[in-house]
Amino acid sequence: MWIRALAPETNAHKCSTGDEMEQETRKCLLKRLDEAALGYRLGRTAAGEMAGWLRALRQMLEIPVDEFAERLGVSRREIFRLEKSEEEARIQLGTLRRAAEALDCELIYALTPRQGTLGEMAAARGVAREAARKRALAEADERRVAEGKPRKGRDPQLAAIKLLLKMAGIKC
Repeated sequence: MWIRALAPETNAHKCSTGDEMEQETRKCLLKRLDEAALGYRLGRTAAGEMAGWLRALRQMLEIPVDEFAERLGVSRREIFRLEKSEEEARIQLGTLRRAAEALDCELIYALTPRQGTLGEMAAARGVAREAARKRALAEADERRVAEGKPRKGRDPQLAAIKLLLKMAGIKC
């Protein structure tokens, strides 16, 4: 898969732990994906204005429907159906790839963030995940208090008893 080609060599990193290596690999991969997607982000406006690439390319290249149908090995009617299915976003990638090849083109598609870069998107998701984790912990604490139980890890009497036991050499 092409994403593997974007991933950095693992021996290029001098990290001490697997987690650090994984984080560094993820950061490097995000950077490479952002660089690879730059062209797609720049072309987003033009692509959004175009109803169907197949019809536009066929007409621009002045390839008659009959010739295109012959190249694809389908009927003339199937070409119109194909162009309409692309306009309606119902076309299958394999079919679109074959049509692109018949037009002497290459099908390239990408997923890009609506705003910003993939790195920014990943960072925002990390912040949101951390906030959700903190909210969940706070809610769990509130439930424990409402149930009459001490907050997890915050009962001063329990902490004092554990300290005394530890000082006495007793494991808890």
